[in-house]
Amino acid sequence: MCAMALWHKLYVWGIGIILLLIMIGELVWLPDPLRWGTRFYWIDLIDGLIYAIAIVPLIWMVAALLHLAQSQTRRMKVFHGIVAFVCLVSVVIVVTIPKKLEFSASALVLSLLLIATDIILHERKKRKVPHQSIIVLGVTLVLLLVMLWPTQYLVTYPGITLNMNRYAQAEGGSKHGDISGVLIFERPAFPMDWLYAKLFKDYTFEKIETLGMSLGEYNQEVRTMKEDANAAGSAIAFHKVGIGKGILSEGVRITAVLQNTKAAEVLQPSDVITALNGQPITMTQELSEQMKVIKPGESIRLTVLRNKAKVELTVATRASTDDPARASIGIMIANELRYDIPDLVTYHSYLLHEGGPSHGAMLALTLIDQLTPCGVTYGHHVAGTGTIEPDGSVGPVGGLVQKAYTVSRTNADVFFVPVSNEADARKGAGDLRIVPVRTLDDILNWLKANPKAGAPACSS
Repeated sequence: MCAMALWHKLYVWGIGIILLLIMIGELVWLPDPLRWGTRFYWIDLIDGLIYAIAIVPLIWMVAALLHLAQSQTRRMKVFHGIVAFVCLVSVVIVVTIPKKLEFSASALVLSLLLIATDIILHERKKRKVPHQSIIVLGVTLVLLLVMLWPTQYLVTYPGITLNMNRYAQAEGGSKHGDISGVLIFERPAFPMDWLYAKLFKDYTFEKIETLGMSLGEYNQEVRTMKEDANAAGSAIAFHKVGIGKGILSEGVRITAVLQNTKAAEVLQPSDVITALNGQPITMTQELSEQMKVIKPGESIRLTVLRNKAKVELTVATRASTDDPARASIGIMIANELRYDIPDLVTYHSYLLHEGGPSHGAMLALTLIDQLTPCGVTYGHHVAGTGTIEPDGSVGPVGGLVQKAYTVSRTNADVFFVPVSNEADARKGAGDLRIVPVRTLDDILNWLKANPKAGAPACSS
């Protein structure tokens, strides 16, 4: 009887622990100011704490094995063996692929369903209606719905900072200054989030707009943005310190072809235009300039790269819908960029940094700091956000209210933000030293002109 009581307690303890872990996960931003020296931030510890999820299926597996030892029929022995095996698989999934949370969540849900069935079946041996089990599992279900049921709203709330010198390391470079990037949380809101919004500041809600793509496609898009930001920040940083050519445009990529146009008959998305009527094209501005001398309806010769092969095409133009006197091909375009990154840059993969381009400017600053003798921060602990564009400009990003508040909780001396985001940043943290910038050079020039008092002199 004692053994029976123990397995039941372990099941319930496991359920309690998983509810606690969910709550901790939703408030994971709270301990962000914690630091372990100058290298390890709270976000670094989170990558290790994710393994704590394995405690739950491990407890359930032990409980299932205890129950197996008490099973009196072959059918129940097989069932309890299945429960233990599924819980073991859940442990393996969490431990071997901890950053694939969708797999871990699926395994845990299956394990939970099996132990719920075991609890109900056991009580039904004693009474026809297992009311105790129904109450326990009903309360668990209600709490899970309150914590995890997605609503039609998007919640944005404070996030965490990351050590950019740990995130990226240029080969041959050395850490000099302290530079922090900042991430915030933005996801479908759960009912519990409205309670959190009463307890903590800077939780904002808005109706979810249609993405225009599946969630999987969206996740892939933000991962691509992150990779592009890494490449752009690296190329610009090397170029700034006199290594490499930076970001080069090698033609005009067609991103979409409008339907019901002559262009749709011969051009394809991903074609790269390299010449128009024999004249080289390297950037969208050059294509626009050359199109000014073309009359609507006139045919043009385009040289394009298609699957790395050069193709010569003749395309009939049409009148532009914006200006009937101007010729239009009927395509959407972007520069075909090549990132010249002459040396290796290694990146640390964070569980909570899945994608997005908002770290681009701080990445470029970090690599410049690593590749410059004595660095470029002049004693400041720098934080910042903003995309990095091919010309070195710092582009706007979202969530500045939450980002400024997140940075204000740390010991950062200055927070660099895109000019267009300044007002929102000041709403989030009016006492924080916020410096609006337009370009990467603005950041470098400000740091040089405002060295921190007591900063050590360069001896290199």
